Amino acid sequence: MRNLCKVIAFGIIISLFPILFSSCEYVGIGIELGNGTNNYRESTYYLCSRTWVEEWTDNKGDFHRQEIRFYDNNVGEDYVLTVDRHGFRKESSYTFVWDWYDANYTSLRLKYGTNDYSYMNNIFMGNNRLECLLDGYSACFYGY
Repeated sequence: MRNLCKVIAFGIIISLFPILFSSCEYVGIGIELGNGTNNYRESTYYLCSRTWVEEWTDNKGDFHRQEIRFYDNNVGEDYVLTVDRHGFRKESSYTFVWDWYDANYTSLRLKYGTNDYSYMNNIFMGNNRLECLLDGYSACFYGY
């Protein structure tokens, strides 16, 4: 009778084990606690994996093209081309330092110089697109 109780208790423990430890995911050789998404690495890799390009025409008929490139050492490059309706071209290049501005990896702070910041908020990345509010304006960049 004593052995039967031990077998039943062991069976209950074994059946509860997956429920108690369902937040653990087997990854490679070890066990990683949490959901195993590695949000920081995944978001940073996706952000740094391509050049982000947006093109638009403003109310005056001027064409704009902005290319932003992020590097995993937290440095980036911002290239802006403007062609006015008369064909005059203006090109500008900037270097910035960037960091994730929230724990959910949906906001970036870009530091262009002393007290010169831009913010990308409400970031959604996927399907080769980066949608955000860039300094309060809606922007949709495509990855190349």
